[in-house]
Parts: sequence; C-alpha cells; structure tokens
Amino acid sequence: MRSEFQYRRPASIDEAVAMKADLGTTAMYWAGGTDMVLHWMRSIHSPELCIDITRIEGLRGIEIDRDSIRIGAMTSLDELDRSADRHCLLNTLSDITKLMCTPQTRTIATVGGNLCNASPAADLSPAFVAMNADAVLAGPKGRRRVRMEEFFLGVNKTSLSGGELLEEIRIPLNPDLKVVASYRRIDRTVVDIALVNASSCISVDSDGVINGCGIALGAVAPVILRVSDAETLLLGLSVRELGRDREELQKVEELSAIAAKPISDVRASAEYRRQMVKVMVRRTLQDCAIQLKA
Repeated sequence: MRSEFQYRRPASIDEAVAMKADLGTTAMYWAGGTDMVLHWMRSIHSPELCIDITRIEGLRGIEIDRDSIRIGAMTSLDELDRSADRHCLLNTLSDITKLMCTPQTRTIATVGGNLCNASPAADLSPAFVAMNADAVLAGPKGRRRVRMEEFFLGVNKTSLSGGELLEEIRIPLNPDLKVVASYRRIDRTVVDIALVNASSCISVDSDGVINGCGIALGAVAPVILRVSDAETLLLGLSVRELGRDREELQKVEELSAIAAKPISDVRASAEYRRQMVKVMVRRTLQDCAIQLKA
C-alpha cells in the first residue's frame, strides 16, 4: 500500500473527470472505499492521486418518473435499502442489499462502487442486467449509455475508459406494463460471496401475457451472463403458465445451465454450480409469478 498520495475533492462531475483525464491511471476515484481499501492493502492498486467523489450531489439519489428509475452511482446501499416502498423493482434491490454486507458497511458502500468493482459474484449486477438497465458514463468527451450486460468486460474490468466515471444507473419502465423482479443466490453465510446467483425480471400486459423478460446469471463466468435464448421462450406465455412446471420452463432451466461457464474451486465444483443455476432460475421465475398474481 502506498504510504503517501495526493487527495482532492472535486465539486462537480466535470471537475472530477478533468482531474482523472489529466493523470490517467495514476489517479483513482474514491466512492465508499469498502473495496478500494482492500485493493490498496493488497497492492492491487497504488494510486498517486485519490479523487474523492463522495460530496458530488449530482451522483446521489433515487428518482422515479414515468419512463425510468434513476439511481445515482454514489447512492449508498443503505439508501437503496430504504427505498423499498417506492417501486417493486426497488423492493427487489432493497432485499439484495441486505445480503451484501453488514448494516454499518451499507451506510458507506455505494451502488456504483459495487458495480465498478465488477465482481462476477456481485449481488446487484445480475439484477440490473435482468432489469435491462443502462449505465450512464461521464467522461471528457461527454456522456454515453452502455447496456449493463456490456458494462462488465471481465473480472474487475469494466467498459470505463479515458477518465470516465459511472454517473448513474437507469432502469427503463413502461407505464402500460406491470413489471416485477426476483433475485436468488446460493451462499454459505448471509454476508458471504455467492457461489451461484440469478435474477429474473418479468413484465406483463393487461391480459397477463409476458411481454418482456430478463434472466441473468452471476458467479458462473468471468462476467454476468444474460440468457437471451431462455428469455425468448417465455415471451407470449401467461402469468398462470409461468408458475407451472411446463416444458418451456424446463427448457429455460436447461438453456441457462448450458450458458453457464462455472469453474471448480475450494467452495464448489463446476457441476454443482451448473445444477444450482437451474434451481436459482426456476425459483426466481416462480417468485415473479407469485408477485404478478398478487
């Protein structure tokens, strides 16, 4: 860990981006720091300049309008947890935060920091992918939107480049559709890293017919996987059919397991993880069916 480094606290997104662009890889953004401190201690990163973005107001908060949910990258996990009653998708995200870390850590750790760490076993990432979320990136050349499944490039690697920072996450909404989501994971303890996780997001029209579907897997590949082939099989089914043991649902489980690329390690074998993918996907879809029938 570097014993000395410069510290700056920009007042705006543009100022922060300019600082990072000037110094490149020798500078790093500081959010909650819950992952970064560990990286410093292990000498994974050793920046010359720490750019503290914790006080930039434009990076915080949760806003809901007719077409989307906006979550600022610097929104703490605790604030996300407390937003459960504002929208059913936020309720799912709130439940996820309770699995991620202790209550004390949730007051410091941020949504953006968790995503930018780009762990394949992260809890929020599959949910955002399943919800068709976009990452809004701010950089020297302006802003751009990236599909969340394209934001993750590998273990601890993202599509951020050239001094960019993650400004916000946008979850699209369609006022003509009812949407729900679910998240499940296999772990050893409540705050342990997932052995396998999965998230599903289902939207239905006024007749209860599935109009949109997202299925995402975590901890079974270097990046979060979206199972597009499996999603397509569910389009056009009714909510009543979603909760039954239909042939389509069995195919969804099989396609999800085929898409997975798990490894064997000290925590679990690849075959166990592949089988658990089927279980997690089935349970998330059943959860969605229950919510839609409520």
